[in-house]
Amino acid sequence: MLQKRMYPVWFVIPALFMFLVLYVYPTVSGFYYSLTDWSPYKEQIRFIGFEQYQDLFKTKSLYQAMEHTLIYAFIVTIFQNGLGVILALFLNTKLLGRNLFRSIYFLPCILSAMIVGYMFTTVLHPEGILNQFLRTFGLSSWAKDWVGDPKLALFSVAAVTVWQWVGSSMALYLAGLQGIPKDLVEAAVIDGTTYLQRLRYVIMPILAPVVTISVVLGMIGSMKTFDLIYVTTGGGPGGATEVMNTFILKQFSQGLYAYGTAANVILFLLVSVVSILLFKLLQKGETANE
Repeated sequence: MLQKRMYPVWFVIPALFMFLVLYVYPTVSGFYYSLTDWSPYKEQIRFIGFEQYQDLFKTKSLYQAMEHTLIYAFIVTIFQNGLGVILALFLNTKLLGRNLFRSIYFLPCILSAMIVGYMFTTVLHPEGILNQFLRTFGLSSWAKDWVGDPKLALFSVAAVTVWQWVGSSMALYLAGLQGIPKDLVEAAVIDGTTYLQRLRYVIMPILAPVVTISVVLGMIGSMKTFDLIYVTTGGGPGGATEVMNTFILKQFSQGLYAYGTAANVILFLLVSVVSILLFKLLQKGETANE
């Protein structure tokens, strides 16, 4: 009997070991090293407490990176989920070739962010495809230096991220829509409701848990962004697209390991607080719709 009970445990132990070694240990050690003067230029590591954090919070560039991270994350999350819902509703209808369209919209999700970044550097270049397209149709005044203008760069990179990941949200919402009982929708049709009324009072309340998952995952993923911004702008121009992860990379590249680790801990806490608050807020919305 004991062997039967222990049998599933043997399958869990390898995964648990990998989790402890590759996640728990680096996380705990990261918290510890953020309280030291860890650097490749020093022979010994000294415990210095919260000095790194005190220095960090006196740095203006940290607050700029946090601000850019939050702005970027909110833009990406809102548009990724908004467009994802619209695409899911559209592709959930009896549309000719809808499976093909689903595949096309989901395809960017499987591409590497590095590839997407390099591709869009040519698209968004001042003499790139987008500006040439605008000039062809007599819209030269709309042509901009999309990633070279400090006022546009962050929004341009956010738009690229939305393009890449909107298919992921679409897939989640499609799964949610296909799980809605057809009887409920048919009953609402018989009652003489319009499509917008069915959407407001039948579809969206049932879809609310999916919205919560998609929004929270989108927020977490976009707050941890690095590779796309690193490839397209490198945090520039003039720090206009500097986010937390590019800020952290710069600290490590200068040999400020403890400083960068402390910034990484701040990012971890920032993501945790924002995602938990957002999750609680959306859960209240689910309860209100019941």
